[in-house]
Amino acid sequence: MNVFFVCSLNHARSIVAERMYRRTPGLCVRSGGIDARARHQVDERDLIWADHIVVFEPAHERWIRDTFVGDLPVITDVCVPDDYTVEDVRLANAIRDALEPVLGEPGKSRGR
Repeated sequence: MNVFFVCSLNHARSIVAERMYRRTPGLCVRSGGIDARARHQVDERDLIWADHIVVFEPAHERWIRDTFVGDLPVITDVCVPDDYTVEDVRLANAIRDALEPVLGEPGKSRGR
């Protein structure tokens, strides 16, 4: 399954999620941001590639739906606020807590 993580600037939340899940069997992961200043701004190719999009705020999903037309992948908002720096262990913990019910434990097959 191709999972695309989306936050605002592709600087903290989406990057941490991508790093956490990059070695998870059965998942291919990438990340992007919705802001024009993002490291990688979400584009149509990302949405074509993705089977599942994970956003961290309702505004991210709204931007995707307002910006792109046609069929979109499944979008899940895991509600992790932009309150942390990329190095903050609390960010990794919040992302793990939010994503495990959706994607399973990072680095492990879903059936385990």
